[in-house]
Amino acid sequence: MLDPISNAERTGEPELRGGTPAGGRRKFGDACLADSQALRRAANPQFLRHGPDGIIACQILLLPGFELNELSALTEAFECANRMLCERLFDWHLASLDGEPVRSAGGLAISVARPVLNSDHRHLFLLSAYGGADLATPLSALLCRRYATGTHIAAIGGACALLAETGLLATRPCAAHWSLTDALTERAKTMEIADRLYAIDERIATCAGRDATLDFALRLIADAAGDRLARIVADSLNHARPREANEPQLSELDFSGQRGTSAIAHTVATMRRRMMEGEDLVGIAAHSGVSQRQLQRLFRRHLGMTPTQYFLKARLQRARHMLQYSTLSVTEIAIATGFASISHFTRRYTELYGRTPTAERGRTPRRSRNTASVSKTDFALVRSAA
Repeated sequence: MLDPISNAERTGEPELRGGTPAGGRRKFGDACLADSQALRRAANPQFLRHGPDGIIACQILLLPGFELNELSALTEAFECANRMLCERLFDWHLASLDGEPVRSAGGLAISVARPVLNSDHRHLFLLSAYGGADLATPLSALLCRRYATGTHIAAIGGACALLAETGLLATRPCAAHWSLTDALTERAKTMEIADRLYAIDERIATCAGRDATLDFALRLIADAAGDRLARIVADSLNHARPREANEPQLSELDFSGQRGTSAIAHTVATMRRRMMEGEDLVGIAAHSGVSQRQLQRLFRRHLGMTPTQYFLKARLQRARHMLQYSTLSVTEIAIATGFASISHFTRRYTELYGRTPTAERGRTPRRSRNTASVSKTDFALVRSAA
């Protein structure tokens, strides 16, 4: 029942867990696939573990403002795998902090089975808002207790920021949504945050969230029950190409091979790396391989703006993400995005978004901060005048 071609006549136990078809010989391709799976699993520890009864039991903790697409990516992938296997290999229930329904980002109230404390499940999936209310303190104690008792914890999307507060990510790779990366980097400079879709490190896993959640769920299914089942589940969900963990979250600029556009791509990549340095366009242009004048022409032709305008907008977009998703002060964010003065930052931000940085910060609930704010005197020492 796994797929209509190779298993149309089979009614017994499907070939998944051992890699060899029940009652049949492995083909050459199956052997190669098994070898590649073994190599991959050696590099990426298996996150899901079978219980004594053979079932993988999971608890999904919903926090206010979680995204429904992330929840459905997990539950639908697991349920589809169970249907294909004709057995309940993956089992889960929904939980909240108090056992009451939880309102999603879209405003829908989702009922849960029980409070999070009333569970000894071996796996805990954490779903939260992107920049939510003050939940870090009570959650940190809960997550640390669960981890100490052997629970495998996976944070998805906005929940990566909450997991970071526990310190459990201090020495582990973290795959946070790109909108949270800058804020997390500024708060915890020792964290290993990479541009990837998900990261699995023994009993801790992180996922960038949203569409990457399905890629993450498919990888968990593949590690627990075989690549073949994961491929069938992906096809059933019309997910044509499951992405690997280390694929980038953001698509690169694509101009379909138009002449000179590689210089734009190199320049944009350099801008992303050097945002804190401000408007050093001469140095940035030197990495593009063309003259500054030629770079100006290329940006106008393909992007409709100058390199200066593009770089300013990119820095302001980064500042907006940090205002919405971090607890850094406005001054710290101005420093992190390369602005020489608060007044310059405020003026440019207001011109683009129609509100001041302080007003933007007021639109999003802030968590309590563990570090002191940077004073205006410190700001003057860090950044020289323009």
